[in-house]
Amino acid sequence: MHTLAIEISQLFEFLKSGTSAFHVTAHSKKVLTEAGFTELKLKEHWPLERGGRYFCCPFDTTLYAFTIGRDWDLSRGIHIGGAHTDFPAIKVKPKPEIFTQGYMQLNTELYGGPILSTFFDRSLSLAGKVVTRGPSYDRPVSHLIDFQRPVACLPNLAIHMNRTANEKGTPVDNQKHLLPILGTLNDMLNKDSTLVKLLAEELDVNPSEILDYDLCLYNLEQPELAGITEEFLCAPRLDDITSVCALVHALAESQNPDRVNLVCLFDHEEIGSLSKQGADSFLPNVIIGKIWQAFGKSMIDCMADLSDGLMLSADVAHAYHPNYPAVQDVTNYPVINQGFVFKSASNQSYAWDCEALASMIALCEDRQIPYQRFAKHSNTKGGGTIASILSSHLPVRTIDTGAGILAMHSSREMMGVKDQIALSRFAKAFFE
Repeated sequence: MHTLAIEISQLFEFLKSGTSAFHVTAHSKKVLTEAGFTELKLKEHWPLERGGRYFCCPFDTTLYAFTIGRDWDLSRGIHIGGAHTDFPAIKVKPKPEIFTQGYMQLNTELYGGPILSTFFDRSLSLAGKVVTRGPSYDRPVSHLIDFQRPVACLPNLAIHMNRTANEKGTPVDNQKHLLPILGTLNDMLNKDSTLVKLLAEELDVNPSEILDYDLCLYNLEQPELAGITEEFLCAPRLDDITSVCALVHALAESQNPDRVNLVCLFDHEEIGSLSKQGADSFLPNVIIGKIWQAFGKSMIDCMADLSDGLMLSADVAHAYHPNYPAVQDVTNYPVINQGFVFKSASNQSYAWDCEALASMIALCEDRQIPYQRFAKHSNTKGGGTIASILSSHLPVRTIDTGAGILAMHSSREMMGVKDQIALSRFAKAFFE
């Protein structure tokens, strides 16, 4: 393996640590704290200073980090970069233990839209959050947990018993076929409270103290370089840790002199963003309003100043797949390792206006950062991002961007090394 570029080393660390949305946020906090950022609490007054570097985590899958230029001119507005901490997954239900003919399995449900077949025959682990009793009923204590070892298996049925396994459209019954095997019954695996006991042992707490949990099964495979010249990066959770990594490190390294720079990391993008942790909430307005208020400006002043700003929605894009050329647009198809991607759609499923995109293209051309364009095939619906949601709440010119990847929503995705470097360079230029 050749020496990793700093941008790829940073991404490797994010991918290894970010085994749940909680862990993605925790690693982001670590990066920012080491870069000298100060943590703020939402309910407290914010005594902000020019030249200050701050972050706030209203919820443990959501983070807002910002810097204030020493010579900040309020009328210059703001530069915002948004991404999401969640990813498609298989989550564990309450009371999950199922005992079947000597096996113990876990009852699960889908989160988002994963490619289900890619979770079969993999080493799966568990990560997320466990909540225990606190000093009062309304002050529980949260604990991050990550088993970091193979704890469950989801084996395929042998082709001898399923002769249509390789045919298109072979169905997966979510309630029947997505029940991972934890083990065979023994002295430990024989009770309805087995999972709670396992969690208690991992956290070294009493099982009776555990009140609830939010756990996902994740592919335990590590990120690695691939391809004959190691030009590809294959890993779980590229969507959207690639963007989180680029934005967080760009903000941490920025030395912006005269503007507010803000990074927003949201949860629940994969299920529509409509939650207190999601992009479709009032919280971004509250955060930005508190910043402006700290310098004696009203919310009306704030919204007026924002109109002169720019916002990036950073999320992965669909790279050209050489085995499936018919699914791509005939002229706007990004190829891996030829630059990060600007996405546009006239129906605003990808936020776009000419002025915002022109500004970003000019920035790339001035800095010689390679970029590409993506538009959907006209016969496909495609996906969406947080961009249009955010721009409907904030009067800021907004564009959609990100790195092109293959196998999007697989348990193991693929991207180009050069594209992550280009995205990181672009994010740094945006926050200068």
